[in-house]
Amino acid sequence: MFRSAFPVVKTEEIVMRKVKPEDVVFYNTLSDPQTSLYEFWEPHRTYEDTLEFLSRIFTKYENGVYCDWTVTRRSDGEPLGMISFHDIFPLHARADIGFWIVKKYRNMGYATKAAKAMIEYGFSSLGFERIQALCATENAASVKVLEKAGMKREALLEKYARLNVDKSKLSDIYMYTIFP
Repeated sequence: MFRSAFPVVKTEEIVMRKVKPEDVVFYNTLSDPQTSLYEFWEPHRTYEDTLEFLSRIFTKYENGVYCDWTVTRRSDGEPLGMISFHDIFPLHARADIGFWIVKKYRNMGYATKAAKAMIEYGFSSLGFERIQALCATENAASVKVLEKAGMKREALLEKYARLNVDKSKLSDIYMYTIFP
């Protein structure tokens, strides 16, 4: 997180690299309601929303906080999605992990590969002793990714958050965890 150089994380098929200004068009896919259906954050409604989102990431980078990566295909550099550590508590050696993959690259194993690689990176390089994830109970695809990445369902958080899928009600959320 706090390093002099941005940490690039690689697997055989994907590379998690620094978010770049030229990624703005790719990140504008966050305006697709399907991408943010089960998210806690609001979908990007305008190009300016995407610019603001990237500006917050770049400010973290300027402060030496490296916890947001663009997931790319190793063979051609094609952006596939994003993976991040957030709600980081150094005192407790804990962080949440979150990810999304654009619709055309879903169900190809990229999210699972990225999650596994970042979990390993979080334990081996960042010193985390607990990594957790929150996931909508009805988000079967993310449940599958988290379980394939080795995470265990630890809790059901009832009526926990208003998700984009239906802002009129509080949705139930699963908490998944993994330890080194």
